Amino acid sequence: MGKSERRRAPKRAKHVEEAEAEPMMEDDEVPSWVQPHDANTPFGLVAPPLQSYFKEVNGQLTELIQTHDANARSEEKDMLLQAALSEMDGNELALATDPTCSLVLENMAPLLSEKALRVLLDRMAGNFTTLSFHRYGSHVLQSLLAATQLALHANTESKATTSKDGILRSLPEMVTSMFEEMESSFLSMASDPFASHILQSLVTLLAGVPLASLDDLRSKRSAKYRSKERQKAMVDDSAWSSLSERMSVPTDFLSLLYRLYQHMASELTPEKIHALMPEATSAPSLGLLMRLENGFADAKRGSMAWRKDSITSRVLEYSSKSDHTRSDFMEASLRDTVATHVLETALRTTSVPILLWFWKTYIQGRVVKLGAHPCANFVVATMLRMLPADHGTDPSPFEQALQELSQAGDQLVKGQMLGALQAALERSIQLQDYAKEVMHAITSAFRFPAESEEETRKKFVPVVLSMHTLKAYTNTQKAEPTKQSKRKRGEADQFTTQGSILLQRIAMLPSPENEWLYESLAHGDLATWCTSSTAVHVVIAALASRTASFAQRRSLLRILLPMLVDLCDDVWGSRVADAVWLSADGFTKNKIAQQTIQNEKRLLASAYGRFFVRRLRLGVYRKSPDEWKEWAQTENSLPLPEWKDAGANPFLFLRDIKVMSKSRTEDKADTELAQIFSAIE
Repeated sequence: MGKSERRRAPKRAKHVEEAEAEPMMEDDEVPSWVQPHDANTPFGLVAPPLQSYFKEVNGQLTELIQTHDANARSEEKDMLLQAALSEMDGNELALATDPTCSLVLENMAPLLSEKALRVLLDRMAGNFTTLSFHRYGSHVLQSLLAATQLALHANTESKATTSKDGILRSLPEMVTSMFEEMESSFLSMASDPFASHILQSLVTLLAGVPLASLDDLRSKRSAKYRSKERQKAMVDDSAWSSLSERMSVPTDFLSLLYRLYQHMASELTPEKIHALMPEATSAPSLGLLMRLENGFADAKRGSMAWRKDSITSRVLEYSSKSDHTRSDFMEASLRDTVATHVLETALRTTSVPILLWFWKTYIQGRVVKLGAHPCANFVVATMLRMLPADHGTDPSPFEQALQELSQAGDQLVKGQMLGALQAALERSIQLQDYAKEVMHAITSAFRFPAESEEETRKKFVPVVLSMHTLKAYTNTQKAEPTKQSKRKRGEADQFTTQGSILLQRIAMLPSPENEWLYESLAHGDLATWCTSSTAVHVVIAALASRTASFAQRRSLLRILLPMLVDLCDDVWGSRVADAVWLSADGFTKNKIAQQTIQNEKRLLASAYGRFFVRRLRLGVYRKSPDEWKEWAQTENSLPLPEWKDAGANPFLFLRDIKVMSKSRTEDKADTELAQIFSAIE
C-alpha cells in the first residue's frame, strides 16, 4: 500500500468538537425537579447557630442535674426544655440525624413531660422508618421509645387532645401509628445494623418488658461510645436502667405484639432463616422472636414455639418428616460464632420431643468432640442444662452424656474447654441428683484413678486450677527448678479462671462428693491460694457452702486462723479473713477478736487490715463482752456464690394472658372512632 493512501485525516478545530459534543450532553442532564439525596443527612443539615445552641443547652442541663437544690433545678430544667423544644420547631428530623445534636435529643428524652413527648413524636410521624435505618436517628428513636415506656407505665390513661393546631394523639395512638408505618419493613429491619435495635425495642415496649432487661439492645461499639459521652456530657439513663419489673401497657399493645409475631412468622421462610442466623446484626432479633414465640400460649401444645411449623422448629430444621440425617447447614451453624447464639435460644425454648430429636441427631455420641470446639461447646453446654434426667429402666439422655464425659473427658481438659463439665455440674446441683456420676466424670477428665490414694487426692485443687491432667501437672512440677524466683504481684500465675469456677461449683455438691475439694484444701498451700486473685474464690466458696459439713469447715478454719493477721494485710487475703469471720461459730469469733486485739496496731496501719478491725467492733468487746457476743451471733450472713440464669425468658408471663389479634380494618376503624370522639369532646 502506498504512503499516500495511509495519510492521517486533517485535524479539526477545538470549537467544532465542542459544538458537536454539546447535543449529546443534553440527554444526560438531570431534570430540575430531581433533588440530590444524601443518606447520611436525609432531612438536610443543621444550621451552625442551631447546632451551637443545642450544645449549650446540653451543658446547662448537665449543670442543673448536678445541683443539689431539687426545686430550683426542676423549675429551671422545665424552662430550659421548653425553650429548646421551641427552638427545634420544624427541625426535629434534621436534629435527630445530626451526629452532635442527636446525642442531645437522646439526653433530653427521659426529661420530657408526657405532652412534650407526644409533640415530639407527632412531628416525627411519617418518618419513623427512615429514622430507624439511620445511624444517629435510630438511637434517638430508641431513647424516645424508652421514654414512652416510662410515661405509659406512670400514666396509662393518655388521651388525645385538640387545639387550634389540630389533634394531638395520645401515646398509645402514636405507638400504633409507628407500628403500622414500620410493619412492611419489619423483615428488613431485622437484618439492618441500626434498625434491628428499633425492632427489638418495639417488641419490648409492646410486651411491657423493661428495655433494661435485655442486654443486647445496644451494640458493644455504641455502648462504648455512650460511656465516653457519659463522662463529658449529660447522659441520664438511670431512670429506666434500674427498672426490672413488668411495665404497664394498654391491652391493645398485646394485639399489636401478636400481629407482629404473625407477620414475622409468615415472612421467615427456612431460606431466610438460614441467611439471618450467621449474621451478627440479625441474630439477636431472631433470638428475641423465638423468646416471644415461647411466651405465646397454644391451646394444644402449651406454647407457640412447640409447634412443628414454629420459628423455633425452622431454626432447628425440624418437621414432621424429619429423620436423623444431619444437614450441612446445621453442622456449619454448630461451629459458627454467631449462629450458636441462635441455636442456644432455640434449644431453651423448644419442646422436649424436638429437643430429644436434636440430641439424637447432632449431639449424642459427640458430646466430647463438640464440647472441645471453641463455638460448639456452648451449644453442648445448653443441651446438658435442658436434657431430661428422669431415672428409669434405660439411662436418661443426661446420664448418657455423663457417660461420654467419663470416657473421653480428658480431651476437654487438654483442649482447655471445661464448659460441658461445668454445665453438667450445675445441672446436677439444680436437680440435687447425679452428684456421684458428675464427680466421677470430673475426676476421670483430669485423669485421676478411680481409687486414688490420699497423696493423689491432695493434688486435686492445684490440678484443676491449672487445667492440666494429673500426669501433665506432675511432669510440669518436676520440670520446674528447685529454687523458683519470687513472683511479682500482677504477674500471671499458674491458676486459671475456668478451673476456679469449676471448683466453686464442686463446693456446692453434697457430702461425700465434695470431699475431694475439702481434703485437697486442707492439705494444700492455702497461703498461696488465699493471696491469688483467681484461687481465692475457691477458698471463699468452700467456707460459704451450705452443703459442707461442720468437720469440713472446721478443718479449714483451723488452718486459716494462725495466718489470719497476715491475710488481713493482703488485698485478696482480706476477703478470706472476712469469710472466716462470717463462717465461724461464737467460740471461734471470740478467739478471732482476741487475736485481733493483740495485733491491733499492725492491722490499723494496714491499708486493708483496718477495715477488718472496724468490722469486729472491738470497742464494744472491751466494754461489754456479753453484748458483743450477742451481736457476733448475728454476723453470719456470708453471701453464697450463685450464677445467673442466662436463659431466663422475660416473655413467659404472656402465657397467662389471652392475646386476641385484630384485623387491620378493625384497628383503623377503632382509631377513626377514637379521633372523632376526642374531637367532639
